[in-house]
Amino acid sequence: GEPTLTTEGTVGDYPSKIPMIDIVTVGAGGGSIAWISPEGTLKVGPRSAGADPGPICYGRGAADVTVTDAHVHLGRIPPHLLGGEIPLNVPAAGEGLAALASGLGIKTEACATGILEISAWNQANAIRQITVKRGLDVRDFPMVAFGGSGPLLVCRLIDILGLPSAIVPRDPGNLSAFGLLTVDVRSEYVRTRVTRDPGPQELEEVYAELEAQAGAALDRQGFAEHRYVRSADLRYQGQAFEVRVPVGRADVAEVAARFHDEHERLYGYCHRGDPVEWVNLRVAGIGPIDRPKPTVRPPGDGDPARARTGVRRVFFDEWADVPVYARDRLEPGDVLTGPAVIEEFGSTLPLHPGFAVRADGHGNLVVTRRERTPASGWPGHEAARAAGEEGE
Repeated sequence: GEPTLTTEGTVGDYPSKIPMIDIVTVGAGGGSIAWISPEGTLKVGPRSAGADPGPICYGRGAADVTVTDAHVHLGRIPPHLLGGEIPLNVPAAGEGLAALASGLGIKTEACATGILEISAWNQANAIRQITVKRGLDVRDFPMVAFGGSGPLLVCRLIDILGLPSAIVPRDPGNLSAFGLLTVDVRSEYVRTRVTRDPGPQELEEVYAELEAQAGAALDRQGFAEHRYVRSADLRYQGQAFEVRVPVGRADVAEVAARFHDEHERLYGYCHRGDPVEWVNLRVAGIGPIDRPKPTVRPPGDGDPARARTGVRRVFFDEWADVPVYARDRLEPGDVLTGPAVIEEFGSTLPLHPGFAVRADGHGNLVVTRRERTPASGWPGHEAARAAGEEGE
């Protein structure tokens, strides 16, 4: 239940030693620009149109085709955003895509689908970095798709990665904000003390000083209750990176044993007889807050037809009239099968043919694959899959 932290993170190209949640980012958002390389192949990103001027469909004078333009041309998102507050210029997106497709010698639909396919593979490769690259089988984990655009490619990612399911939480565009408002306040204090043989009394004194600093900060923020978590960064002598381990009490041998165990878990080996260096002593001061208690809604009547709002022309494997559903009208236990589109105020879930979605009691949408079907209707799909696998 604890996020993995790292002091070996990066911000762009710059290394960061500040403790941060261990994440991998990839430039695959809706503003990522599609372009033709000098070799004549389709590329997506890392350059982005941003929010201003944004995609062509925003109508702000942009000339570069983006991922969002591909989604709107294929009907995967509605011709407006935020419940109608931001109208989208669908014909302009189509004209931009047609020009790009002409340069590639392919149809407009194939170009738009190819843009989304490349974006999906970029995201899939980022997910592999935090799973397969670290000895975890990605097929063992469901994926949580949040952010306004997070649900748009979940069906393709299930296919590419072999995921058992994808979970789309309620109001996915607000999930990060909800997390910031419901997480305990945490301040971390660190003291560098490079030594191979620290004394227990010395460690206790440093930790007590750090706890006093953390406690004073929590007092200033109005927290009557304080919790402290001690940890230390250790390494083998001669190493240039450290491994963080918890410190329950200032028992040097016990902490060193934890370091060996954690090093073996992370890297597959350890040297229990080698000297261990202590590098940083850390204390996290935590101010607990009262969290809202999640509620479970009772099952509905099992008929999702109540949520249907109409149909729209959507391209998956071919153009077809696809039913559109309002997410806020779905009830627990409702099951939909693709092709379909599920819309809400800040996000859209395109449900591809061969997939099903179930609404659960917590308000999540759980997407699973029903059967194996051709994963994409665009001609270069198998080549892209082969290129992605070769790139691993």
